[in-house]
Amino acid sequence: MSFSTEIADRMRHGVGSFGIDFDRTTTAVVAMIGLDVLWWVMLYNGNVPMPGMMWLMDQGVPMAAPGAMELGVFHVGTFGAVVGYVSMWGVMMWAMMHPAMIRFTREYVAAYEGTAVGATTAVTAFLTSYHLVWALSGVIPLGFHAILPGGIYGFTQAHTHLVIGGVLVLTGLYQLSSFKRCRLRACCARIDPHSQDVVAALKKGFDHGISCVLICFGPFFLLMPFFGEMNFFWMIALTGVVTIERLPDWGRELAIATGIVALVAGLGVLVFQPDLPIAFTMLM
Repeated sequence: MSFSTEIADRMRHGVGSFGIDFDRTTTAVVAMIGLDVLWWVMLYNGNVPMPGMMWLMDQGVPMAAPGAMELGVFHVGTFGAVVGYVSMWGVMMWAMMHPAMIRFTREYVAAYEGTAVGATTAVTAFLTSYHLVWALSGVIPLGFHAILPGGIYGFTQAHTHLVIGGVLVLTGLYQLSSFKRCRLRACCARIDPHSQDVVAALKKGFDHGISCVLICFGPFFLLMPFFGEMNFFWMIALTGVVTIERLPDWGRELAIATGIVALVAGLGVLVFQPDLPIAFTMLM
């Protein structure tokens, strides 16, 4: 046996003495984690478009303030700024959704009946349209900013307790709704054997992306814009929530628990109006 043949055989049956089997499902999980690390590094280092960032800094508006990113986009007021925002939003959503999607992606690859090349093509097409849906979902917070008097930033600053308490209550009710639970059950269901081609996989990714947006509407589209998208504490916390609630065994219980906590917290903010750790201006 030649050296190259021996290496190839080791790769098929396990790497060295570790016995690691690089089958298609393991490769899919490694790829998903690797991409997720990339997305988080891009966000942490600021390697994403941030339209109006310099103007926000000149105005003393923190990047983590409620509606800051939308405020910057509307200040610039160009189509390029909207595209930049959608790109930034997409990377942020990909970073937060990839941990939740690891199980589904692994099962999608495992259920593929065909060659490894076919599985790779199908999952690539699936993730392409899935990622596109999440990027385009950035028009939702932009829409909120457009219709609210003063935008998200101005409206939240003027009515802080009403807005924060209100979005917490709405998020709690959404988490507890039968619509949310029905979507969550479908997301956690096992994937039937398939041999989807590129077109079918693109459609599957598009449909699954829309379903995920609807499942996460409370945490990502009610809480995040009004708490501040670039607040890394909330990003990590909400990533944990949307990931754990997709666990088939007890994800439903977490969704209900977070709904109750959000509802109670929102009512507490509305009634007692405590001091909130939200900054609208930079400390000098």
